[in-house]
Amino acid sequence: MTKINQNKFLIFIFVLLPILSLFAGFYLNEDLSTGGSRYDFNLTWPLIVDYSNFNFLDARLKDDAIPRHLPLHYFILSIVYKIFNDQNFVRLLYLLFSLLLPFFLYLNLTKIYNQDKFILIIFSISFLFFPFFRASAIWANSHLTATIFFLIGNYFYLKSKEENVFAYKIFNLLFLSFAIYSIQSYLILFLYYLYNYFSSEKFNNFIKLFLFSAILALPGLFFISLNPRLGSVKSYITQDLLATILTNFSIIFFFLSFILINKENISIILDKIKVLKKIEIIGILFLIVFVFYIQQFLHFDPRLKGGGFFNKLSYLVLNNNFIFVVSSILGLITTYIITKQDPKFLYVITIMNLMSLNYLTYQKYFEPLFLIIVAILFKNFLINNILSSFKNTLLFYGIIFLYFVVGYINFSNEWTYRLLSQ
Repeated sequence: MTKINQNKFLIFIFVLLPILSLFAGFYLNEDLSTGGSRYDFNLTWPLIVDYSNFNFLDARLKDDAIPRHLPLHYFILSIVYKIFNDQNFVRLLYLLFSLLLPFFLYLNLTKIYNQDKFILIIFSISFLFFPFFRASAIWANSHLTATIFFLIGNYFYLKSKEENVFAYKIFNLLFLSFAIYSIQSYLILFLYYLYNYFSSEKFNNFIKLFLFSAILALPGLFFISLNPRLGSVKSYITQDLLATILTNFSIIFFFLSFILINKENISIILDKIKVLKKIEIIGILFLIVFVFYIQQFLHFDPRLKGGGFFNKLSYLVLNNNFIFVVSSILGLITTYIITKQDPKFLYVITIMNLMSLNYLTYQKYFEPLFLIIVAILFKNFLINNILSSFKNTLLFYGIIFLYFVVGYINFSNEWTYRLLSQ
């Protein structure tokens, strides 16, 4: 078998496996988000039905729940339902739509990393194994819709940097606005790009982009006037900032581990640790003592809703939050070391924390968005070392597949369900 034919065969296997497993999950009504995505879909389905009947002003939800997200995602689903009048067909078409994520992730990567396209395909398709991606694809979740629009928007941003075509900048902001009209927190990303345009564009061009952004915001103001909860900061900002920050960094460390299990990345991190100054070591020791001391006064959700992988693991294994606190500290320290190596990484951390200032932080806010932002916001050593060889990319692929297997075992054995019901 020639090398070209061998590569084609490997692509076929590595691409076909996650896609087939995704369709199998759809058939089995899989929900690896421990029931959250299915619940959200069923909760918001009456809203989609109302939209399909052109009932926008009095659209209802079950019980007394009022929509917390802007309506673009629900409106798109309502169009499909209006045409086909079948809930399962709506979900199936959304499943097909979800495959745009690895496709546009691949297109973004081709603009940033000068690596073998075969490797970029394997890296991109591996994201289909992320449990929350699968749950979102199978149960048509608005978080995935927003992430896909963000990927499309970033692709046009990269195109604009490559060719300096003004229309690409317009498309960049347009698709980012679609992301916001699916999930409001994507406004943080929109502001990031607007800031970049402010820093790099001629004044006249920036004014045009700013005015275009203002026009894009007008429908949002109208929706907020109909439903004030959409614009309520109180609904999104945490009541306990330190608890939320610890949760965020615990989840960040979990996903950083996917790309730190790499010989080159580990070597860079260890080299940075070896040359830490005394004042930095003292600061890290103080941080460890401070976090262990302060965590006992913070208010974590007693029902163990949200909190991420290490939070659940900590109570499942030790029946306390020790593992969770350690993971938070490791997240803070690792972030500091990575930022010393690549200061731009601070943008990623700031964006993710600002997008996740909720009282209850769920892992879905980071999965797979965090690794996507790390991969495509700018070129960095973390992703470049993953993509540097087929072996490294295959290791990354295998880690995500292992995560999927663990998620499926948890789903099948209902470990998290039993933990939440205690």
